[in-house]
Amino acid sequence: MIAHHRAFIACRRALRPGAEYRDLTPEECQEFLGHLELRKLELGICTRDFGTPCVHEHACIRCPALRPDPTQAPRLREIIANLHARVDETKEQGWLGEIAGLEVSLAATNEKLAAMNRLTERHGIVHLGMPDFRTVTGRKG
Repeated sequence: MIAHHRAFIACRRALRPGAEYRDLTPEECQEFLGHLELRKLELGICTRDFGTPCVHEHACIRCPALRPDPTQAPRLREIIANLHARVDETKEQGWLGEIAGLEVSLAATNEKLAAMNRLTERHGIVHLGMPDFRTVTGRKG
């Protein structure tokens, strides 16, 4: 299988201009590895493409690019409970402008938890975690 994949890649590269296959500069390599490090989040990983900005302004719980770590299900349940309490408080205080945003976050959080549960039940997912590139890049933190 590996030999077949390598042959496929060699054929594809033969069809593309050679200039596209240059070595990365050290700066480009550091930028890419830095992007991978920034993908690690409290609840999982961000799957947005390299070089693209965060269009949700880091409201990760609402973002479809967030892939929660199955081990974070208890944390998601805490967030859901907190959002329910905040919705109740905004209703009591009459802060109607806050309710819509909180309800969007609550719906997104519930969907993340439901999707995580469906995947875990269906596939028996074993989360391997995010690779740690600090040892490769020589970064300390």
